[in-house]
Amino acid sequence: MLLDIIKAIVYAGLPIAVISYYLIRFTSKKTAIKATNAKELKKELKNVEYKKDPGSHIVQQMLHKKYLRFGGGFYGILSFITYFHIETYQIIDFVRNFKNFQHFIDSIGFSMILNFFIEAIMNLISAFMWPLYWYKYMPIGSFWVWLIVAIVAHSMATKLALSKNQ
Repeated sequence: MLLDIIKAIVYAGLPIAVISYYLIRFTSKKTAIKATNAKELKKELKNVEYKKDPGSHIVQQMLHKKYLRFGGGFYGILSFITYFHIETYQIIDFVRNFKNFQHFIDSIGFSMILNFFIEAIMNLISAFMWPLYWYKYMPIGSFWVWLIVAIVAHSMATKLALSKNQ
């Protein structure tokens, strides 16, 4: 049981806390969010519209846009992390599968665009079913221990990030 708690903290708790904190702080800085607790944050995020910020790095802009789309709560953060994980590995596999640049150019066509669209939808569905996705890839012993650690990590990171708004 103790080993499972340690694994849950290392594999789930720390990454969730860091990502949650970063996304909430970044959003607070780029928008007029004044929330001081998770309930207020959820309400305010519903009314925030994504605006492209030329001062931000393109990766930050993409993360911010997706974060707002997923809603910002615990379930939204986990869905966002899962979606990002899936997409990153698919991009790596996509690049790895091409022998050279000419092979890439030759494969561009309608079927490639259609496949990207279909995969994006399937990835979104997988992201929303994150408990099943992570159970498949992580050394999860007790699902409940991992879930509690993830919720506590997200809650603590949210509280810490929002304490800066006071």
